[in-house]
Amino acid sequence: MIYLVGIPGLIPFYLCFYNIDMIFLDFDKQMFVYYSTVILSFLGAVYWGVYLQSKNNIAIIFSVCPAIYAFCILALDFQFHETIGLFTIGYFIVLCFDFFFYFKEKIIGTDYFILRLILTAGIAPAHILYIF
Repeated sequence: MIYLVGIPGLIPFYLCFYNIDMIFLDFDKQMFVYYSTVILSFLGAVYWGVYLQSKNNIAIIFSVCPAIYAFCILALDFQFHETIGLFTIGYFIVLCFDFFFYFKEKIIGTDYFILRLILTAGIAPAHILYIF
């Protein structure tokens, strides 16, 4: 079930990358930044649930870091390609934490970990290609 919910979340990244306009939405560079901000923040929020399950203090502290990171990137008003590059780094930092919580702490499930690998493999190319 998580794959059916998670993988379609990649669609807006590619609608924006290809500048596809729909009836009420213009999928452009700015929409790409907004969506990337939301998704990066959401990835941290997942760790609220990890904390509630495990009471792991690192998880609760980490849960707010991606949102703060994304907020700081937006607040510093970098150029578009710098913003996207920093978001790409953020996704890989979150993935590193996923590795930590999966292999060392053993508090996230295999399905979620595999989904995160798939999603990062789908998100990163859209970001990297948008820089160039």
